[in-house]
Amino acid sequence: MSKLQDLIVQYFNEDKDKKIFDQIINELQTCDTVWSAFSPITKNHFVDYVQGRPTAFLFSEQEYCKQYCNHMKQSGFTVGSAECSKENRLSMFADYHRSGFECIIIDNGKRYLVIELSDLINIPDYSEIPLENRPVINPDLVCSADRFFQCLESKTLTPDKEINLLIDTYNAKYVIPIQGEITNNTANIPALERSDGLKVVPFFTDIAEYRKYDGKGKYKPAMADYTQIESFCNAGETVVINPLGFNFTLNKKTIDAVHNALNAVPKGGKTDRAVIFTPEKVPAKLIDGLSPMLDITEGVNAAYIKGLRKNNESSLLLIVDCGESDAETTKLIMDAVKERAEELADGEKIEYITAASGIGKTAVAETEPFFERITIDASLAPENVD
Repeated sequence: MSKLQDLIVQYFNEDKDKKIFDQIINELQTCDTVWSAFSPITKNHFVDYVQGRPTAFLFSEQEYCKQYCNHMKQSGFTVGSAECSKENRLSMFADYHRSGFECIIIDNGKRYLVIELSDLINIPDYSEIPLENRPVINPDLVCSADRFFQCLESKTLTPDKEINLLIDTYNAKYVIPIQGEITNNTANIPALERSDGLKVVPFFTDIAEYRKYDGKGKYKPAMADYTQIESFCNAGETVVINPLGFNFTLNKKTIDAVHNALNAVPKGGKTDRAVIFTPEKVPAKLIDGLSPMLDITEGVNAAYIKGLRKNNESSLLLIVDCGESDAETTKLIMDAVKERAEELADGEKIEYITAASGIGKTAVAETEPFFERITIDASLAPENVD
């Protein structure tokens, strides 16, 4: 057993003693070697969502990491291990922040511990710095793109993951390479030739990704945004974001998909991104109080409860299957459900959608309803009748 694993066991055996927790943090920061779950698909740390939060997986022993990789392989995910020495530890934690992670699970599969990334490093706050002086960093986009391509490869992709990727692509700022000087607001961006011979325009989510491409400083980095991507694609060019990372290719068809995902974003506004997850606990009072009401409400076929994380805040998501009800009836059902749920919520934040909506279809997939109407076919003869 590693020293780190031994400390984790002690931590729980001694009622989460603060002194032992501090020793765990010190060991994570200073031990000779740790192993991070790594995705060869995105060429970045493997990301999963735990209670709606993007989570990294770190291991004190290489064998522990191998066991996790084998476990994920059974679910269709290709996961490898990235060894990190003490000298590179701070850089790896900073890379976790760049990649959008909020928390870390240590030694998943053993006696594991969940910690905040902020317990290991000081998360930079750029809010007081003018926009034009802030470093280009896009943790939301890196995280949603990594997740998208991991799930695409494992055949577990759902519409919400694609929507989040497209929204984050629209909202991001980028680093681009400039060849020569900018004259009359015109810049020469060197094309990148792919292995298939296609020449593409490279865009980067941050300076770390940019340096993978231009490590010798051949070009001058400059800031760009989505409008430049759209201009290139509308002109028939192909754009690639992070060609040496998750390698997201965009063309005119992608631009149309972005517009559909935005769904008429208000001018100057920012579309919300959302993560749906299975909550650890659902208030029994909410389920027990809603079920009888749903049972006597005509038009309701089923109801589900999921977790929703949006803008770094978590809430419950109540999804109602209104069957073939028309728009007016559906609104009456949803208003009645909301009114009753608010009486039972005890301050719990709840959002409401129908199962027929785009996100609703994703949310209820492979989810058991807490309420389901049972219908009996009267045309069938009863069994066991003498």
